Amino acid sequence: MIGLLDIGGTKCLAAVAPENGLPVRSLVRPTAEAGDPAAFLAEMLDTVRDGAPLSAVAVATPGPFDREGRALLKPPALSSAWRGLDLGTSLGGRYGCPVEVENDANCAALAEARFGAGRGFSTVVYYTVSTGIGAGVVRDGRLVIGRHDTEAGHQVLWPAHLGGPGCHCGGHGCLEALASGNAIRRRYGRAAEELEDPEAWAEVGTWLGLATVNTVALLDCDVVVFGGGVVKAWARFQGALRRAVRESLFLQPEPEIRVAELGDDRTVWGALTLVPGWAPPSG
Repeated sequence: MIGLLDIGGTKCLAAVAPENGLPVRSLVRPTAEAGDPAAFLAEMLDTVRDGAPLSAVAVATPGPFDREGRALLKPPALSSAWRGLDLGTSLGGRYGCPVEVENDANCAALAEARFGAGRGFSTVVYYTVSTGIGAGVVRDGRLVIGRHDTEAGHQVLWPAHLGGPGCHCGGHGCLEALASGNAIRRRYGRAAEELEDPEAWAEVGTWLGLATVNTVALLDCDVVVFGGGVVKAWARFQGALRRAVRESLFLQPEPEIRVAELGDDRTVWGALTLVPGWAPPSG
């Protein structure tokens, strides 16, 4: 049995999967803000594994993190209790098995490329537009990873000297400061699920459209997939997004632009693909 974890700023998901299949049991709990996060994660895994031994644990985590050391650094979405958490040692030591750790947006990108809206495309870019904004790039079924992690949510679209709003990363005018769930609440005074103003949604769509243009300019991708909580309002802003792409992209063909097909557990599906020896169910 393989243990799976998705660590999020507001909730965590634990699941298990057979070594030749997809997740079969899962549990969601609010993210612990204090105490021992390793014990919190282990208790969730113990609940879903129901006594079965684990051959591996795969974890999807917000960045930044130490990929080689399998440890969290200072993820802005998590409280200080999580900083420096060594997932490889704490979970691997407890269960006596290897631990795979990857950025949550990268995991979601892998899942959508393999099982969801990116199936059949060579270069897939996935944007998660939720509390924050993250992105992952998959080319020919493999993650594209540079020196660190992709930080497409922090591409600058509205520079500081032109009045761009501040971002928690320390910069100004980042995509995340303009179109994320937190940004929507801050800029328009309402949560995304409560926002009805067409002009506000047109702005959100325009920023995401410009981000798509930048993505195509750099990666010449085949498809850009959008998922996350804000994307539940896709009908409200997808017209502005597509218009921004149409009006701003000239030297390359427009990519396919799609909504993610998998559910909120897509990140653990992607993490599962990173486990050596795992094989999807036949057929």
